[in-house]
Amino acid sequence: MPRPKSGIRRDVSAEMRALAQFLRDCVDECGITQKELALTIKVSEQRLSEFMRGEVLPLPDVVKRIVAETVPTARRPMMTRRAERLHGAAEAAPHAPALVRSARQVETLLAQKERLFQDLDALRRDGALLVAFLMRMIARLDRQLRDLTAERDDLRRDRTAYSAELDALGRELWRTKQQRERAGQKLETAQEQRAEAEQRCVAAQLEIEELQAELAKLRAEQGATAGEAADGTRSTSRQDGVTELSDDIDDALSKIDTVLHTQAENIQRLSEPEDDTPSGYPPDNPAAGDDGSRPDRPDRPHRAARAAEPDSAPEDRADGAEAAPPPPTTAAEAAGCGPLHVLRFADTLWRDGQHATLVAQLERAVVLQTPEEIETTRGLLKGLLKDGHDIHSLLESVLTRHSRRQRTPAPPPPESPEPTTRPPAPAGFVALTVAPHTCGTVRPCPIEEAPDTPPRHSTAVRALLDRHRADTLLLPGSSPARPPMLDRQDERERLVRVLARGRSVRLTGARGSGRTTLLDWVATDCSGIAPDGVVRLSGHGKDAPELLYELCAAVFDLKGHRIGRARLDKLLPEIGAIVVVDDLGFGGAELDALLDATPECAFLFSATPHTPEPSGDAYVQEVHLSPLGPEAGRELLSLSVGRELTENEGYWATDVWFVTEGLPLSHVQAGALLRYRTHTSLPRVAHAAAPAALLASWLSEDAREVLRLAVALGGEVPHHWHLPVLLGRPHSDTAVAELAQCGLVTVAGARYRLADGVVAQLEAEGYGVGAIDRLRSIGEYYAWYAGHAEVTSHHVALEAPAVLATLAGLGASAGLPCAMTAVQLARAASAKLAAAGAWDAWGRALNHGLHAAHGRREAAADAACLRHELGLLALCRGDGDAAREALSAAVDAHTSVSDAEGAERGRRALRLLSDRRATEPVATTLHLAAPAPA
Repeated sequence: MPRPKSGIRRDVSAEMRALAQFLRDCVDECGITQKELALTIKVSEQRLSEFMRGEVLPLPDVVKRIVAETVPTARRPMMTRRAERLHGAAEAAPHAPALVRSARQVETLLAQKERLFQDLDALRRDGALLVAFLMRMIARLDRQLRDLTAERDDLRRDRTAYSAELDALGRELWRTKQQRERAGQKLETAQEQRAEAEQRCVAAQLEIEELQAELAKLRAEQGATAGEAADGTRSTSRQDGVTELSDDIDDALSKIDTVLHTQAENIQRLSEPEDDTPSGYPPDNPAAGDDGSRPDRPDRPHRAARAAEPDSAPEDRADGAEAAPPPPTTAAEAAGCGPLHVLRFADTLWRDGQHATLVAQLERAVVLQTPEEIETTRGLLKGLLKDGHDIHSLLESVLTRHSRRQRTPAPPPPESPEPTTRPPAPAGFVALTVAPHTCGTVRPCPIEEAPDTPPRHSTAVRALLDRHRADTLLLPGSSPARPPMLDRQDERERLVRVLARGRSVRLTGARGSGRTTLLDWVATDCSGIAPDGVVRLSGHGKDAPELLYELCAAVFDLKGHRIGRARLDKLLPEIGAIVVVDDLGFGGAELDALLDATPECAFLFSATPHTPEPSGDAYVQEVHLSPLGPEAGRELLSLSVGRELTENEGYWATDVWFVTEGLPLSHVQAGALLRYRTHTSLPRVAHAAAPAALLASWLSEDAREVLRLAVALGGEVPHHWHLPVLLGRPHSDTAVAELAQCGLVTVAGARYRLADGVVAQLEAEGYGVGAIDRLRSIGEYYAWYAGHAEVTSHHVALEAPAVLATLAGLGASAGLPCAMTAVQLARAASAKLAAAGAWDAWGRALNHGLHAAHGRREAAADAACLRHELGLLALCRGDGDAAREALSAAVDAHTSVSDAEGAERGRRALRLLSDRRATEPVATTLHLAAPAPA
């Protein structure tokens, strides 16, 4: 190839001349033209000439390409190293070569600058026109503003003329609404009293008929002469109506109050039997005289208490002579607990509404009765009580339970019956009382607090609970729209068919594959299949017993009680529901036990491929969730962006689908990359595989701070209610919605947590720095929150995952401040978790607190209380050995710190443990006491 016509420039550095000479020598030896070489190395022919004249320093890659095209293969490595040395020297020379332009180039550049000036001048003129237009618009808006202000002032002046009238009408409207509400309440009361009066009237008529029949029978047997006995009737004046409606409605309502009060008194007085009225029941006092008088008593107990006392046998009078009472034939009659005695006090207590006392006395009476007497008592009570009442089912359960027992020889009748007291509950019923920062207590449960078989939740209550769960997941700043379901119709129909046949199925898919969304759609499709509907549970971090308890609590009303496994095993077979369990964490024998305990339920599980599989004996059908197809991936990406994808974005979406293996969550995150990008070029495909750090850099400061909190908590995201306090920013509650729209957080039950892999990606970017300080702040806040008297146990249980994550993080630190914060948080939160029935979380919180307090003298008293409550938990769960060990250690610890009250509570629990006749309580009544004063 011929050299350029002009030689190497002399006004450049020696290093630059050496590089130019080297390039000339290389191209002299090749047999291609300058034009062909320029095309091969992808530079212009003019620029190649400038390189060889030394006017412009070429790039290192250009030098390498020239050497590669002009030098033989054998000499190419050596010549490449030489070219690199010459290029480095030329680049480091003190006088870099300047680009010397020709006259033609200068003319071209001048023409470009003139065109640029003309364009800028046109823009300047357009800007001047725009400014003038805006100034005219502002002037017109100013005039309109003045007109509107004047009109507003006129309206204000006119309003003063009738403002007093408006205020009077407003007050009258409010008063009318109040009167309407009061009138509705009075109407309900009047209707209730009318129904009660009708019931009393029917009962009195039946009693009169029975007494008349009994009197006729007695007279026929005694051969007494027929006489007409004058029946005393009582009548009371009742106000039939109210006075005419006066202008003052309040006066009319007060008169209605008087009428209702009078009617209530009349109904009560007419329903109470008089002491001297003949009846078919034995007299209260068999020692009374013939005239009906009673011996003097120093005090007269309440009527319900007298009715509950054992009664003597009835007196039979013949020809004015007093006959001796017949001797008792059974132990129940000797103790005053025969069927007639039960009927008598049941009638009195039923009328008084003292249902708890009625149940207690019935429990005492049927213990002494024979099976035949129990059947007689059942028949008598059926005539007294009507079906459909809760008290009727309760009494029926008492009678049924005692009629099936193995009878033991009845004890001899007592010489003198003692006054009846409220009996304790049967063995197996205990009452647990807990309070923040105070040792809990456990005692035998009184009969009126012992739970009967719990009723089912009504349809309205179930709908309310489902709506409450949905509201808990609803985030401020986000739309409540359901996520779309793409490319999943076949799996959806298959799952519905399997569940409709009453079979269980396990949906297996990787994290982020859309399992939760598919389960939500299938649950909606199965809403009308099972009698108990659809029950949705979260299996994240839960074992089979806890899931069974949550299932029972979702169908039955267990409020205020924690039932034991024995009663749980009786209730679970009665449940017929489609149970949807998201994120199941166990399999094998544990899953078999869950399925065996619920024979009438069909389960839909979702699990990852790493979850243990069901055993071979468990009939659980397996459905694998396949990845999205390329078309569905592009559609999901388009929905995430909110617009149609461009052609280049479509190609990029295909690459994203290949890299992410078709996971829907990854496509949502990739859509967020397209939404938040700040430049025109597309993000790198590698970012779609690990987008957390890049997305976090584009989010708001509140969202980034929430990510730091979540990383410190191991992935748990505090509920958005708490974020304004935890972050110190009033409007930071919208940060979780921002993270959800980017796919950085996912739903876990009734909460949100970081998506799979996000924690590791953020920790690599430094989001875990300062985690200990954040954990201390979170722990101090949660300790205050859980110990506050206005915070319910339900809200603390809802925040249990974050609380437990805080305790775990603080316990891993070796510092004393973190340990004391963990101890205070464990003591404050454990009481609310126990009262909410979340006993797994209760036990874990206690163990975390004990671990933090271990070996620290400052927390010795706290450790004693935590160990005491671990003993109570073991007692309530039926683990006698663990309860005895923990309570004994707690008593010793309380004694060592001179806490006499705590030691005495532990001794009482030990005595209850030794006296109880059942291994596990049938049910535990939960009480949350007020927090102890500081």
